[in-house]
Amino acid sequence: MLNCKGITLVESLLTIAIILMITGTLIPLSYQMYSTLINKKMELHASITAYEAAKKILNEGSNSGVMNIESNVYRWNYEESKICVHFTNLHGERTKCINEIGEID
Repeated sequence: MLNCKGITLVESLLTIAIILMITGTLIPLSYQMYSTLINKKMELHASITAYEAAKKILNEGSNSGVMNIESNVYRWNYEESKICVHFTNLHGERTKCINEIGEID
């Protein structure tokens, strides 16, 4: 719809509306994906902490401890044949427990 004077006002407004719709959907989606990735990464670090805690329990006989991974604090304790790791992610305080059979709570 080009005329000899250039692009019309309606076409400009339509282009701006389309750009706003695209950015309005992609930015929240990318933020949600990023926060989900961060939470999953912290869950993985909690599992690593539980694994390292199991090695310390077997070798040293420790019943509790603290691990720092990427400036996040993961506290673990061993009681009643299960290892519980306490940490804070974007959703708040979390606890991940693994019993001796390997079941995750």
